[in-house]
Amino acid sequence: MQNTFTLFILLLISTASTCSSQDDPKAVSQEYESCCGTEPVEFSYEKKRIYMPNVFTPNKDGVNDYFFPVVNDVVTDVWGFAVYSIEGDTMLYQKPYFNSKMPVEEYGWDGLRPDGSRYKGAFRYKMRVDDMLANKHIVQGRACAIVCGSSSEVFQTKTGCFYPIQASKEGTLDESIANGEKDCFK
Repeated sequence: MQNTFTLFILLLISTASTCSSQDDPKAVSQEYESCCGTEPVEFSYEKKRIYMPNVFTPNKDGVNDYFFPVVNDVVTDVWGFAVYSIEGDTMLYQKPYFNSKMPVEEYGWDGLRPDGSRYKGAFRYKMRVDDMLANKHIVQGRACAIVCGSSSEVFQTKTGCFYPIQASKEGTLDESIANGEKDCFK
């Protein structure tokens, strides 16, 4: 009797999970599951301001193609800007030093791995920022590289996504600026 009851419960659970999985909406691509709204995009230390977008679209269309920090004029230098796989076990990009007077193409990450292949999905970043008084702070977080195409359509309605183009000159987020992605999310 007990075995019959146990078998009945297992069958009931199995049927319930099968039915519920069929009713679930289409799942978001796993690469993009943790994108947007999970990490801060603005960092402040005394008078230093650093804006780090949490998504970018490296598709070479001239809009949001590079991942990089935007800093205010109190930040003088950025050291050890590094991008890692989400697990943190693979270095994807590293720039030992730069300052905000350099062109973004010289220090921003273009979404390519060291072997030249395109990276897709969540990643980690870390850097040290220095100010005029030689104060140093570590900035780190998570963001996502979006490969334009059918799997990126989720970003049309995903909230909490902030792009490089939405940076103010003060090193903060300006939500009044549109993300500029007209072609990527079709």
